[in-house]
Amino acid sequence: MSSIFSRILDWLTPAPPLAPGTQAGLRRIGELVNGALPMASDFTRMLAKPVEHARAYCAGLVDALPPAIVIDRQGFASDPLIHALFASADDIGRMVASSAAVREYLAETQSWREDTFFALMAARRVEKKVLGVALQDNLIATGVPQSLLQFSNQMLILPAVDAGAARDALFAAAFDSLLRTFAEHIEQVQATYESLRTERELERARLLSRPIHERAAIPPRRISELDERLHGLFASLQPAALIPELADFLMRPETALHLDTVRLWVRRNGVIHAEGPPTGQNDAEADAEAINFMELHSRDRRRHLVLPVRVRCDEAREALEQARAQRQIRENILLI
Repeated sequence: MSSIFSRILDWLTPAPPLAPGTQAGLRRIGELVNGALPMASDFTRMLAKPVEHARAYCAGLVDALPPAIVIDRQGFASDPLIHALFASADDIGRMVASSAAVREYLAETQSWREDTFFALMAARRVEKKVLGVALQDNLIATGVPQSLLQFSNQMLILPAVDAGAARDALFAAAFDSLLRTFAEHIEQVQATYESLRTERELERARLLSRPIHERAAIPPRRISELDERLHGLFASLQPAALIPELADFLMRPETALHLDTVRLWVRRNGVIHAEGPPTGQNDAEADAEAINFMELHSRDRRRHLVLPVRVRCDEAREALEQARAQRQIRENILLI
């Protein structure tokens, strides 16, 4: 009997107020997913805990990233990771100048109050298979299979005035990435639904184009199959199905976003020392150094190196000015 009264009290007791972060996460769902996910009466009740879980997961991802490092010419000469990330020191300035986010940040007043700014660097890792020269059994051998470590698509995103603001921006971007992944999933289902509906209409038109005496002899099997699939897709796009699906997705955020730690031993010329740490038995291996970085894996299997960095504002403005001057020179040449 007491259990019945306990349940009644549970029903009558108002739910505790949501934490501000959970409220913010629910609002963000409304902003990013609401176009494909209509609000329902139990929206908050079903999604509050999944949102809290996903936000905690995203906070853990941000906390797992290493401290920001300064990227500049000095770093290219002294830091094995920065040296591996760029083909030359000049490429650092070109990356900075190509970032629209950095250009917008440097145009803001707050950028003039600090000497440096924080940002997130992203890049794609590429291991290029080549034939090179190596020392084998104290003899120089040619045509030896080797792997060169290279990076492409280097970019700077999410510039921020300090480490705290950078962390907040990274956290928000991680949570938004989860929501956009789910929104894209809904859009794909909607596109499939519209495609099948068009196919059904075409199939029906083909059937009606036949003489009446032939229609009865043709079983509308394909139309029935399409109707069944359309019914299933339509049901999956209703709030009663989408909200639990989103809740399940947010309870398993690692399926769409996770970090891996990568450790490689790389020589100064970019060759990966496949056997691990150098033994020191020959001079050819002596310059192999360990580099450590984090790679972010998203749901579509793409992976990007992600690295918090600091950039000097004056060097960034110099890079932008050099890029503008080079563009002007190219434009003048075209006019000649």
